[in-house]
Amino acid sequence: MYEPDVPPQYLLTDTNSNQELNDYPEMNFRQLADTISWSDTALLTHGIHKHPAIFIPHIPRYLINTFSSERNEDGHRPVILDPFCGSGTTGVEAKVAGRDFLGVEINPVSKLVSDVATTPIPYTVLRNTKDEILQRLESTEEKYYEEYDVEFLDQTNKYHWFEEPSIEGLTTIRKVVSEFIEDDVDLTAGIEPRERKVLADLDSDKLLKTAVPKWLILLIANTVFDVSNADPEVSKAHKSKKMRKRIDNGEHPPNAVERYKEHLDRSIGKLIDLWNEVYRTNVPGGESQTLNINGATQSTLHSFSNNWLPLEENQSHKATSNIQLGDARDFEFSDYVEGVDMAITSPPYINAINYYRGTKLRLFWIHDLLEETTDVDAETLRRSFVGTNSATISDIEEELPLMMNEQWDGTWDEYEETSLPELDEHILNIHNGDLTEARSRAYITWKFFAEDMLKTLTSVYRHLKPGAYFFFIIGENTISGRRIQSHKFVADVAQNLGKFNNQDKGIPTDAGYRLAGMAWDKITNRDLFFGRDHGNGVIEREWVVILQKPR
Repeated sequence: MYEPDVPPQYLLTDTNSNQELNDYPEMNFRQLADTISWSDTALLTHGIHKHPAIFIPHIPRYLINTFSSERNEDGHRPVILDPFCGSGTTGVEAKVAGRDFLGVEINPVSKLVSDVATTPIPYTVLRNTKDEILQRLESTEEKYYEEYDVEFLDQTNKYHWFEEPSIEGLTTIRKVVSEFIEDDVDLTAGIEPRERKVLADLDSDKLLKTAVPKWLILLIANTVFDVSNADPEVSKAHKSKKMRKRIDNGEHPPNAVERYKEHLDRSIGKLIDLWNEVYRTNVPGGESQTLNINGATQSTLHSFSNNWLPLEENQSHKATSNIQLGDARDFEFSDYVEGVDMAITSPPYINAINYYRGTKLRLFWIHDLLEETTDVDAETLRRSFVGTNSATISDIEEELPLMMNEQWDGTWDEYEETSLPELDEHILNIHNGDLTEARSRAYITWKFFAEDMLKTLTSVYRHLKPGAYFFFIIGENTISGRRIQSHKFVADVAQNLGKFNNQDKGIPTDAGYRLAGMAWDKITNRDLFFGRDHGNGVIEREWVVILQKPR
């Protein structure tokens, strides 16, 4: 049997995933990713948008640099896949490491964040754009522009969430950004020779006419939540008692135009940081001009300060980022089938966040500005998020609770060797609980493993090369008082892909990953779960399930 090149401390000492915590090693990613010692998780373009439950960059940075190389067995740049692309954390780290990236993301706002976060824009272009936008904002009267207003996509009352001054400011910003994009402004005035080389080596029209508009549109999304009546300390759109009290006391959201200017200025610093890292330069204006690297203070984010590489030698420059609007459970890109060298992902938590409510206000204000979201259906999108704590079960025809064993097509002895009977017990007990949402929580738990994870694991399986690894990072959380050890159940679903009767017909009955190893990482940054009720079972650790597609 092929033996993986995973450090032996992370390999299983048993043939199944039912070992206890003490049997597995800790993967302390903050220590392991010691090529750069971050002061926080917001460097580079990480944090260019306030995204819920972010993936700390230390994880993909360590995994990409440890388990992949600049060239694969075919002599090409490796392809890194993240089926839950989110805010593009894995994509940013893949770009910096000089790996090609394929991301799949169902949320149009998150896809936009990923597109912007993974695309270095020449710093003079950034500054020219900023100057032009600021000039246009100054010369445009801040008032209500009906033609730049938007209709919300569902029954949401716009005036519940936004006061008239905020709506006036947002329509003013949309007018300025839309006219700027339509005017096709020359952004290359005064660019330096090294920037010109980058533009000449890339599709400059696509970079300037696509990347820059997306950046400006993202900043509208960033501004929206700031100037709404939603509580900024809650991940979903929620007009809390605290916010209502502030409004009653005469406190109102900040000015939209001024807040947009702040986001413009801050985002330029992050994009310059990305440029500096990719091109080994020390361009001033980044957010992180000094950083502690291996205990020594450096003048720039990259340890090779101002060491410009010829573009033909710069793998980070050449690395591509292909982020697709799609569903992790059902994607197929023919150019990548059995062509992915490594997959890394961290899926949403079960019953954790109402992702639709967390994103809809931003989406409503920008969806018409993006080609791929002009015809988005709000209800379909709401139902499509994995892990959402909102589920409609009234149209389910089967009798609840649904159990994992009902989807099993293998032998009963094989089923008993897995941890899935334990999951069935969890589902049954959640369903029979006293909580008013017991039935829906049991259904969400079943659906997460029996459909969402099964289909995601299968979609990734199809795209991985034989022998390639899938690093699946998932936390255990508490549903109705029961601790769900998701890593065990994902590991057993992954090893038995072909034994489920709701599986795609094209998957052989013996198809499944090899469980190569398991480790855990203690969660120390509670900001990842801002607004969560930690009293109902704190998420203490994330598990790294190391899967391998058999050769």
